[in-house]
Amino acid sequence: MRREDLPGIMEIERASHVDPWRESFFLEELDRPQSRTLVARNGSGMPRVLGYICCWLVADEVQIFNVAVHPAYRRRGLGRRLLLEALGAACRERARTALLEVRRSNRAAQNLYTSLGFRPTGLRPDYYEGVREPAVLMELEMDRPWRSRWLAVEEER
Repeated sequence: MRREDLPGIMEIERASHVDPWRESFFLEELDRPQSRTLVARNGSGMPRVLGYICCWLVADEVQIFNVAVHPAYRRRGLGRRLLLEALGAACRERARTALLEVRRSNRAAQNLYTSLGFRPTGLRPDYYEGVREPAVLMELEMDRPWRSRWLAVEEER
């Protein structure tokens, strides 16, 4: 992520979340050594920023905090590609586990995460502000079989 990505990121953030992150949250990510924020950009047109994923790599875990895609580019596999890029980078940095939470009502995201090997591990009641809603906790063990699948996907690109 670069500072000049922020206007596009904020546009997507506001369109994607009931309780969006403030711009200051994203600015803080620029200075955190554990932060890994990837941005999908449009090379020649508008919108310039198509999507992003924010995560932290701490020890052997990657915690995924925020994934969003511009509304005009959803359902085209961009979210999956962002996740695969982030998980692949974490894998190369020796992560063994990926963790995230997702709104219980966000079935599309849960289906995407499940298709990548995440499994539900718990529920946090009333986790989200605004519209009170539980978070489904999900985990991916990035073991040898998963690493082999990921490497096969990367070779196809």
